[in-house]
Amino acid sequence: MLRAWGKANEDALVKYVQAYVEGLRWALDPKNRADAIALLAERLKLPEDVATLAYDSTKNDFNRDGMVDMEGVKNVLKLRAQFDGGTPASPDKYFDLSYYKKALAGL
Repeated sequence: MLRAWGKANEDALVKYVQAYVEGLRWALDPKNRADAIALLAERLKLPEDVATLAYDSTKNDFNRDGMVDMEGVKNVLKLRAQFDGGTPASPDKYFDLSYYKKALAGL
């Protein structure tokens, strides 16, 4: 996402991030497991056993608050630098977490 777009559309971007985080929190709440699996089956037209497997095998891959794994990003940037040459870029070059922080503060 371009930073200029984010600045021009800050309110919409913050609300989008809030909705994403709320959705993740709902989907990852164990009390919603059956409903989340049903949604996967319905929306993706999956057999229930496949939807269950998909949910159960990926639910631990997501941060409840939607935060990007910054250590993982740093590792990817290190690998990129190894293959492309040069020094690893800072994650700040790619991420502006100010909108994410505003979104969380408003939840």
